[in-house]
Formats: sequence, C-alpha cells, structure tokens
Amino acid sequence: MIEAMLVISMLGIIASVSLGKLHDVIVQQRVLRAASAVQNTVENAFAVATRNRRPIRISWDASRMQLSVTDQAGSTRFRSLSLGSDAYSLPSGSVTLTENPIAVYPNGLAADSFSVKLTTPKTSKRVWVSRAGLVKVCSTGDTRCLAP
Repeated sequence: MIEAMLVISMLGIIASVSLGKLHDVIVQQRVLRAASAVQNTVENAFAVATRNRRPIRISWDASRMQLSVTDQAGSTRFRSLSLGSDAYSLPSGSVTLTENPIAVYPNGLAADSFSVKLTTPKTSKRVWVSRAGLVKVCSTGDTRCLAP
C-alpha cells in the first residue's frame, strides 16, 4: 500500500511539472500561428491593392484586437483578422504595430516599411514587412530580420 501511494505521488509531481511546460508550448504555438496569420493577411493586402488597382489601408484596432484591410476610405473591408480571445487568445496589449495605419499603393509599394510585434511573457515574434511587400516572420532578437 505504501509503494502504491509513493508511485501515485511521484506521478502527481511529474504531471504537475509537465503541465506547466505544456502550457508554455501551447502559448508559443498560439503566437506562432498568429504571426503566420498576420503574414498571410499582409501578403493578401499587397495582392488586393495590385489586383484592384486602388490603394488600400492596413489598420490595427487595439480595442477589438483586429487587423483590417480596407480601401482608403474604410468603406470596403477586404479582410479582417482577429487576434483576441475568440481566435488566438492573445492578451490585450500584446500586439503592436510600428506604423498605423499603413497605405499600400497599386504599384505594390507601401508608404513605409513596418513591423507587427506579437508578445507574451514567454515568447515573442515579429512580422517584418518591407516597403516592397517582402514579409518575414522572425523571433524578436533575430538579427537577420531587418528593423524598419
């Protein structure tokens, strides 16, 4: 009986240590998936501007945790990406843009290069976008990613 209790208590200790690490891995995967979704949305924005031959606007709404691709007037929404609790469960204030809003012109150039930083206490990713539409996802401290 004592041996059984010892084995059960050891299993409980191992499970509690594993669950903490599992939570960290899940959060890292959420941030990575969110960064990939931001990359796809920005690439789509450059394609929409070229295809429609009209300037578009990429904007971030921090209160709704939503990245939107609209026309310049904001009347036509081409795409929106929610990064809040309903999709990627990123906490409020964990997403920052260096420029907001960003204009993308029909010739395939943006008004300026910019980056989107996704940060949680354990991990962070940065989506870097050049003026010509090159989009990279990298770790925040990665020196290979150019800073705008």
